[in-house]
Amino acid sequence: MLKNRLAARVPPYHEKIEITARNFFTVFEYWQKKFGKFFGSAKHKVSEYFMTDIEFDRTEFVSENRLLFHMSDGTAVEKYLPTAEYNFFWSIYEKIDSQKVISAIRQRMDRMTEEEQRRRTGEFYTPIEFAEVALKYLQDTLGDWWLDENFRLWDMAAGSGNLEWELDSEAWPKCYISTLLEDDAAYCANAFPGATVFQYDYLNDDVEFIANPQAAGSPKMPKNLVEDLKNPKIKWLIFINPPYATASNKSRDKDKINKDAVSFTAIQKLMTAENFGEASRELFAQFLYRISREFKDRKAWLGMFSKIKYINANNDQKLRDSFFKYKYERGFIFSSKNFQGCKGEFPVGFLIWNLAANIPLESQQIVLDVFNEQTVKFAKKNVSAVNREEFLSKWIERPPATKKFPPLSNAITVAAQNKDRRDRIAENFLASLMVKGNDFLNQNGTALLSGPYVSAGGMSITPENFAQCLIVHAVHKIPKATWLNDRDQFMQPTGELSAEFICDAVVWSLFAPSNQTASLRNVEYEGQIYQLKNNLFPFLLEEVRSWKCSVPEIAQKKSLAWLAEHAAEISAEARAVLEAGKAIYKYFYENMRVLHYESMKIEDWDVGWYQVRMLAKDKRLTEKLQAALKILSEKLLPQIYSLGFLRDEVENL
Repeated sequence: MLKNRLAARVPPYHEKIEITARNFFTVFEYWQKKFGKFFGSAKHKVSEYFMTDIEFDRTEFVSENRLLFHMSDGTAVEKYLPTAEYNFFWSIYEKIDSQKVISAIRQRMDRMTEEEQRRRTGEFYTPIEFAEVALKYLQDTLGDWWLDENFRLWDMAAGSGNLEWELDSEAWPKCYISTLLEDDAAYCANAFPGATVFQYDYLNDDVEFIANPQAAGSPKMPKNLVEDLKNPKIKWLIFINPPYATASNKSRDKDKINKDAVSFTAIQKLMTAENFGEASRELFAQFLYRISREFKDRKAWLGMFSKIKYINANNDQKLRDSFFKYKYERGFIFSSKNFQGCKGEFPVGFLIWNLAANIPLESQQIVLDVFNEQTVKFAKKNVSAVNREEFLSKWIERPPATKKFPPLSNAITVAAQNKDRRDRIAENFLASLMVKGNDFLNQNGTALLSGPYVSAGGMSITPENFAQCLIVHAVHKIPKATWLNDRDQFMQPTGELSAEFICDAVVWSLFAPSNQTASLRNVEYEGQIYQLKNNLFPFLLEEVRSWKCSVPEIAQKKSLAWLAEHAAEISAEARAVLEAGKAIYKYFYENMRVLHYESMKIEDWDVGWYQVRMLAKDKRLTEKLQAALKILSEKLLPQIYSLGFLRDEVENL
């Protein structure tokens, strides 16, 4: 036993504060403010000294102001710390004697001194409570696998071992635990006695043996792992939470910290050579690629925490076509908000796959349990693994865009300086449909514009595809985005679209906030003058001429006749939207002069809906339109599912 335990030196005169996974960062900030300066040139990270210090029985005074830290890598490091200040600190807080609490704190280490590195590499610690749920799902699938002498587990992205923490200790001798960082490997070696723990870069080490098993040299991985991988009797459980980083496809700046460097690995080179495209830039896809090669033709199961995009995303189609044809066993999803420091909110899944099977994902039913933050199951979600050729983005045949036209970055701003301008429109151009992606993640990148969108994602609306484009716009915008549907894909309809549905979608789109069409005159672009007309003006010229207008010099030209041609098919709900929208337009024209119409670059009568709603902010009229749009949205939403535009439905328990 160590002598002169600090915890015994200062008698508590009040109840000490317990350090937990919830309050530890505040404690760390205070600790670092008091003592961080004494670790400036330390071999270990400051956070490692803190983790050692908060754990009971890991520090001792060897002399006045000299403290000995027994680090997780087995070394003992002596540091100067002022005794009085140090004793005062530990008169306030209670040291931790629970390894489970220590592990729970370690999972949130990305918020400490290594935060920038962990964000850059896409590495986030798996919440222990969800690791426990995952182990139960594995046991439901494989039983007490560790009792089988021929079973092995390998976690090749272990971090601080959160996935293994709740494993039965009898399983540890059957485990291979490898991690990128030496500190984490040292910690895991102490935490899991009997396990084979080693520092290993799974995306760079020994890759030559994956590409060429007969390559000369000795593998870096431990000899017993090499032997087990050669043994056909061994069955494998791959239990992993791979990092989520994705390299940018932009030019890299060597002085700028980004995720590019970590994604350009030896595995990435192999994937690029095999034309995996965008998927080769994603670290988790690189892990899957090597796993598919390393465990080919073996009895193996993959239990993986990850985004679920590999099941249905456009960029991962090559993975599904090439090798990810495994049998789904069971799984669950929860919000990414449970990962400390993870930006954005999206579904994180833990899915179990039988790697010995060869079944296309498209032919399988993938139903996941849904858990809340308290790890309580509250729903089931169907995830459709559908070929990208069935995506809604493939529904409309894009007309060739050959005519130069000023590109827009928003409703009324010409982006002449952007490198990626996309300044072309099709013949008979009416407007531009901007749809940046095929899932809810990109819902905010869906809009209607009166010119081509400045970057990728835009297409020309013409008389031939007018109804289809406005349907796509409505389908993308009406369903509410949540973390649970964030990666759901929009699909081509499977049912016949009624004339009423089509008219409802068109009317909804014409008066939606994402309709950013505008009327702009005498726009100069690359030495030429252009007229940007609002070809989606919703009312006939004959009707508009009867309205009051406070600026009579505004000219009057043509308008959209589509609604008039389909008047008999417009539903009562859609007609209510039209009437509410008409009231706003009439209010605008009657009050144009006092509404400072020049501020929105208005020079002609075919004012765009964006320009109108930005100026005509009459509360009563606006609320009436919003109420009518809400009713129409509620009518359209169930049809979006029943017609097959969305298929990943959730069933509440």
